[in-house]
Amino acid sequence: MLAPWQKVVFDESWLPAERLILAFNDVDVAASVHVAPDETIVRKIIEFGRGCGDDQDILIHCWMGVSRSPAAAYAIACERAPGDEQLIADDLRRRSPTATPNRLIVALADDYLCRGGRMVDAIARIGRGCDVDGDASPFELPLSRNRRSAHHI
Repeated sequence: MLAPWQKVVFDESWLPAERLILAFNDVDVAASVHVAPDETIVRKIIEFGRGCGDDQDILIHCWMGVSRSPAAAYAIACERAPGDEQLIADDLRRRSPTATPNRLIVALADDYLCRGGRMVDAIARIGRGCDVDGDASPFELPLSRNRRSAHHI
């Protein structure tokens, strides 16, 4: 996940064909100078996750690994485990004390997945992650509750 002004400046030929590159700002509300995540972006994240098998790992990366990528991982994990929204949020917090999932992505995913606010409430309960200076530490989040597939940030 890139900011709209960023360009990929590395050789993409080694990347898998099954990839999704999205460009939007890490904001919780739409503003005139920022590109906020919207329903289309969240749908693309969830549909990409649906297209990956349970035996596949998904690498999700954003600028710092604090807000956009944890929100995307949370959305994909919740899509795969309806009713486990709080368990997944608690697991996210245990695995990444710095994660502060983007609230707008979570809210849009909650709507798209028809979770009735459970995803939003679960993320609110874990609260803001601790501050980080620079990039956050990578972590894994199981995307399926019944096996060890992981999301790597």
